[in-house]
Amino acid sequence: MKKRIFLINLAIFIFIYVYLTQISPVVPFDGDDWRYIGAMRIPLPMWGVWNPTRVLPETLMSVGGYIAAFIVYPINKNYVNSLAITEAFIISLFIIIFLYSYYNLLTKRFHFSEKLSIASEVMFFISFFLLFKHLNQPSYTGFWTVDLSCDFFYLIPGLLNASVVMFLESRTTYFFDQENKNNFEKGLAILILYFTLFSNTQLTIILATYCFFKICQKLIDNKWKINFSFFRSISWYACILLVWFGTIIFDLNGERSKNVQATNSSSLADRFNEVLHQLKVFLENQNDIILIICLITIAATYIVYFKMRVKTNNFTKNSLINFLNIILLCFVSSILYLIIVYIKAGSQYVARPDAMWPVIFFMLFAFNISFIFLANYIRLIKVMTPLLLTLSALIAFNFNYHQIYTANVPYSAETSKNVDNYIINQVKKADLEGKETVKVKVPLDQEDASPSVSTSNWPHSYDMATWLQNTLYSHRIIRSRMKIIFEPDKKINKKFYENKNQQQFFPLE
Repeated sequence: MKKRIFLINLAIFIFIYVYLTQISPVVPFDGDDWRYIGAMRIPLPMWGVWNPTRVLPETLMSVGGYIAAFIVYPINKNYVNSLAITEAFIISLFIIIFLYSYYNLLTKRFHFSEKLSIASEVMFFISFFLLFKHLNQPSYTGFWTVDLSCDFFYLIPGLLNASVVMFLESRTTYFFDQENKNNFEKGLAILILYFTLFSNTQLTIILATYCFFKICQKLIDNKWKINFSFFRSISWYACILLVWFGTIIFDLNGERSKNVQATNSSSLADRFNEVLHQLKVFLENQNDIILIICLITIAATYIVYFKMRVKTNNFTKNSLINFLNIILLCFVSSILYLIIVYIKAGSQYVARPDAMWPVIFFMLFAFNISFIFLANYIRLIKVMTPLLLTLSALIAFNFNYHQIYTANVPYSAETSKNVDNYIINQVKKADLEGKETVKVKVPLDQEDASPSVSTSNWPHSYDMATWLQNTLYSHRIIRSRMKIIFEPDKKINKKFYENKNQQQFFPLE
């Protein structure tokens, strides 16, 4: 059976990788992508810098860049493609670890059968596509991000936080209290916790809320008695929360936070109303029918549980419902936390699936936990599961329309690669000629672009030239740190950008 589980997860991994390299490829394109893919920060929280605690994204993305440049590129002979397929592999790896953590939770903690658990894992994966699916028009997915760098700044921290939560919950006893765990395993756990907490304070709310409500649960289980055994049982949850609070303090004193405060001059009431408006947009991007099904399934679980509880008091059922309670409390807390954060950071984040990933995760987590609970105790649902999985997959993976293009790269992956190669080839040619400075033609992405505003002409902003030089030099694509000057030109748009006035899709039926 273990071999079968491995093969099924391998098949899911291959599908994810094909999706991220062929169906909806991730490609470095904008200033942020070229900034973080080729330069590595010190792997420690740093007071007062732009992103004080984003250690994981700003190291992992550049590690992927190094692997692409020094291992894959010599074989592949295509630099941009090497970056794309390597970073896609890393993202795929985190997704499959996340999915397997869910399967592991179901079998180890709640003792569901392996067949039902793998079916639920597949449904869990599909639901991230299904929640946002709109037939015959472009759709988001639960794995959508603004650009490649946001895969590392939002999606991967979210996946890692969720995986850690499921790992901690999959142990019936407190992990760090298990005497049979050797120091290496505990050290590895601390290493993972370090990079989990120092990833992104918007996404670490997943682990923070879980730890907080586990402490509350321990307090209730201890009959509200605060003694030594209670402190021992919550010690690591409390440590995680303390470190998390520390990351919040660091980020509030970072340059990015200060920049947001300086530019955000509107009143609190106006910012709150704008956040609510963007929250409405976020909900409108989801499929109403799927969202209603999720809510009905969760409600049905409680109804079935309370009816069954009268007949029998089963420990596994009780522990699952207790965990479902925690998930829903985390779901509500995440919404409130992110609303507060985005009132300060900017309302536009609320409409973005990647920035709202904790909310998406807890909703789909609660739905799928509820679904497997019902399937386990209602025979009809278990019998119908293969049909439901098949129909869900056919709807979710209907590719009549592409996924909605990322906000920073509103063009196809093929276009992005062609533009990248055009820009890089100009730099490489100048480097071979021994030039100290090169003027590079790039698309005119903003009509009011001006060299006096370094961030203008996004996604090919003027300051991207500095980051591109960093990356090309560190990846040994050019021999010296030459000065690159961007010159936006509308002719480049006509040469590379595709037609946006496309014909509509004509349904078969």
